Amino acid sequence: MIRKLNITLLLLLVFIGNILFAQTKTPPKATTKPATATKPAAGKQAGKIVFTKDPATGVEYHFYKHDKKGKIPTMEDFVSVIMVYSTEGDSMLFDSRKKGGDSVGAIKLNLKKAFNGCLEQGIAMMATGDSAAFKIRTDSLFLKSFHFRAVPPVMQKYTYLVFRIKLIKSETQKEMMDEMAKAVQDKRNKEMSTINKYLKDSNLHPTITPDSLYIIKHTTTTGTAIAEGDSVYVTYSGTLLNGQVFDASSKHGPQEGMPLVNGQPALPAVYSKGMHLIQGWVIMLGMMHEGESATILVPSALGYGERGAGGQIGPFTPLLFNLTVLKVKANK
Repeated sequence: MIRKLNITLLLLLVFIGNILFAQTKTPPKATTKPATATKPAAGKQAGKIVFTKDPATGVEYHFYKHDKKGKIPTMEDFVSVIMVYSTEGDSMLFDSRKKGGDSVGAIKLNLKKAFNGCLEQGIAMMATGDSAAFKIRTDSLFLKSFHFRAVPPVMQKYTYLVFRIKLIKSETQKEMMDEMAKAVQDKRNKEMSTINKYLKDSNLHPTITPDSLYIIKHTTTTGTAIAEGDSVYVTYSGTLLNGQVFDASSKHGPQEGMPLVNGQPALPAVYSKGMHLIQGWVIMLGMMHEGESATILVPSALGYGERGAGGQIGPFTPLLFNLTVLKVKANK
């Protein structure tokens, strides 16, 4: 999943964190040691910045680097930027390279106008690869972007905040959606390669259903078939393709909602095509009878999908399940 944030929400969350920190921070102890000169912290700009006011938007800006022929985003576009912002006195409040950014320190924002002179309008003046600083009114940020009733007291002493931005990339909503779709397809292709390699290395020749569920083994009986609305009691174990067990009914008990059936903890469920189990289970249970067992390989599209589940099951992870239907009870 691609990480995108509305710039208003991002700044609001960070500001709240900084306000709480500022209100609880213990003042440093007095010292008689003479102060020594230090280099500016990362992201800070030595010396006073001279800002120019854009007559069309009211944005106060200063370009460190500007490509006048480069690709410029428009409002509603999505941008990836490295962001550092501070008070006018150069006290840093946030640096995306240290918090919240991706591998290169960039965050993804959706450009939406909040007020004339807002940061979003400033970013819309930049070309890809540009670096610039913008001076934004603190009261406008809180009252018009964050919709506060008043500027928090700890921020009232700052008339402006200074944002230093490097524009890494910009894209339209369609370009972003296309990029996301391609990334998903690439991951699905990689998952399919993983499944095929596992089957080949394990010398397995499963039956593949029209829904792309891989049935490795199905031991049949003449017991009661599972029908819509029936109560079923199932024992199971789930593993990753590397053999790591991530869950099993044997690890649970009645206190966790798994009653004992034939002396074994079993998952109770009422069967239906819309039951709250992963689709791979729903498909398989619909083909089973009381007393039957099955081993299935569930691709992520029939499992936990693009999000995964918990720490062990990552996105686009195929899974192996051993299922046994201990009991089927018709509900009249």
